[in-house]
Amino acid sequence: MRHRAAKEVSAEQALAMAHHEYNRRLAMLENTRQRLEAAFDVAEEDADVLGVAYLSFYRASLNKKIDIQEKDVSNAGLVVESRRNAAVRARQERQVIEMLKDKHLMNYKREVAAREQKEVDELALYAYQRRLDNL
Repeated sequence: MRHRAAKEVSAEQALAMAHHEYNRRLAMLENTRQRLEAAFDVAEEDADVLGVAYLSFYRASLNKKIDIQEKDVSNAGLVVESRRNAAVRARQERQVIEMLKDKHLMNYKREVAAREQKEVDELALYAYQRRLDNL
């Protein structure tokens, strides 16, 4: 039982770490998008030819970085989903074990109660037969 609980805790921790990594990558992507937007807000008219070329290369670099980060976010999302499924499976396994344990406990209590009732019935029958024999 402890193994199942430890497995569930481990799966929940892995899910939390994967979710944290997903959020971190998503924040990095949003930051890069904001930098690209800021790069487009720069007025090109005031810059010389070399400045415009550098700005163009910077924008292209940011676009490429955004593409890579979008793939990273997508992969991190898949990892989160995988970890979530693993956590759900671990939780279900623990719950199944608990239900089986509870079922076996109930069966045991019923058997004990049936044995006790049988003993009480035998004692009552024995006492009744003694009374009949004494008459």
